[in-house]
Amino acid sequence: MSLTNKIADVLHKSVVTTFFGLFCYQGYQLGSMMIQGRTEGQQQQQQQQHPQEGFIQMLRDKYQEEYSKYFDTGHRDWYDKDDNSYLEKVPKPKDYQPGGKRN
Repeated sequence: MSLTNKIADVLHKSVVTTFFGLFCYQGYQLGSMMIQGRTEGQQQQQQQQHPQEGFIQMLRDKYQEEYSKYFDTGHRDWYDKDDNSYLEKVPKPKDYQPGGKRN
């Protein structure tokens, strides 16, 4: 083998080794970021209030109220055609969203 072939062999091996090391390092970095993001995301998810949590709780309360009246035959739960008082009971977003704001 000539001197140029030996030099080319050494250069080729060093480039391949460098690329392999870079690939392994990038895999390590990406894997550690993914693990870190997953653990931090779970912690934030547990601490953060869901934006529609108030709405879901309001639905549960309304369900419980209606269910408690289901077997009671002494209440009146119908309306006249011109009676709009039931519209006052309709929940509004400011009633159930945190801070009264819309997203």
